[in-house]
Amino acid sequence: MNIIKKFLPQDQFKEIKDIILNDDFPWRIRNSMTDTDKNIYFTYGFFNNYEIYSELYRPHIIPIQIRANLILNKIFNKSGWHIDYKYDSTTAILYLTTCNGGTEFKINNEIKFIQAEENKIVIFPAKTQHRGCTSTDAERRYIINFNYF
Repeated sequence: MNIIKKFLPQDQFKEIKDIILNDDFPWRIRNSMTDTDKNIYFTYGFFNNYEIYSELYRPHIIPIQIRANLILNKIFNKSGWHIDYKYDSTTAILYLTTCNGGTEFKINNEIKFIQAEENKIVIFPAKTQHRGCTSTDAERRYIINFNYF
C-alpha cells in the first residue's frame, strides 16, 4: 500500500474537486456498494468496460474504471468488505474532502484505517479487502475511485 499526500498539483486538484462538488454534478443513486451491504450511495462513472461514459473524462481524468463516489453519513455506515477485482490490477482512492471517515483495509487479518484527507491518494492491489467508512464530522465524503492495469 502506498499513501501520497498532496498527490496532485493544487490547481489541478481544485479543478477536479470543484467539478465533482458542484451542486449540478449528475450523481446516480445506488442501493448498495457490495453484495453484502444495503448502504445507499451516489456514484458517477467516467470510464468502464473500455468505454468513456462521460464528457468529463478526456479533459480531466484519463485507466479500466474510474468513478466518483458521494457517501452521505445519514444513509451510509460502512460498506461490506470487498475486493475491486480478482485479477492483477491496482486500485487508487483519491480523497476530495477531509473528514474522520475513510477506508478500512484488512491485511493479514488486521484492520488498518486510512482517514480521508483532501488530495491524499491511497494506492493498493485491487485484490486487497477493504471497505468504505462514513464520517461523523461531515455530512458528505467525496472520493474518486480508480481501477487500472
